[in-house]
Amino acid sequence: KPDCIDFIDYRPFLNLRSKIVWYQPSRLAQGRLNFTNNYDEICYFIKGKKPATFNLDDIRVAQLVELEHRLRCEKVPSVRNGQYGKTKFNDKGKNPGDVWGDIKQLTYKSKELVCRDALNTIQKPEKLIERLVLASSNAGDLVLDPFAGVGTCPVVCRRHERDFIAFELNPEFVECGNTRLNSEVAKWALLNS
Repeated sequence: KPDCIDFIDYRPFLNLRSKIVWYQPSRLAQGRLNFTNNYDEICYFIKGKKPATFNLDDIRVAQLVELEHRLRCEKVPSVRNGQYGKTKFNDKGKNPGDVWGDIKQLTYKSKELVCRDALNTIQKPEKLIERLVLASSNAGDLVLDPFAGVGTCPVVCRRHERDFIAFELNPEFVECGNTRLNSEVAKWALLNS
């Protein structure tokens, strides 16, 4: 499997901030002669050296620490900036990190699946794209999706009041994406009236 950035020289224009692994343990075995590929790699780019936006509180995930253990840990001293203090857990949850296994892949029975041909290669779950969009943009910001597929990113952007520019070469996927986006616009028209 090639690296997600092998195909382009991005350095003059973009800064690679993170590679996120989307772990999918439920993928079926793909062969008997090699290990099954159970992940997709997501490259998180920004323009410039520092991200203009990183909304961590919008994407926090639940702590998997039981309350009794958590209370015990909060009594243990920790070192922060060279000084001792108590370990604190954020009530809003924790940073999801760069390995995401909490978002399930789409199946043929998924309600959000819009094109069977796009299932294993193109269409990603809205929750996955939503986490990326919410973390890296604010309402009214412009989001670029150069590989739009069947329009998951534009749909999520529309839902969260982001502007977007999206590209896709496959005419079938463009048609599916436009239909999906128009359906989302109709939903918003009903909700806003």
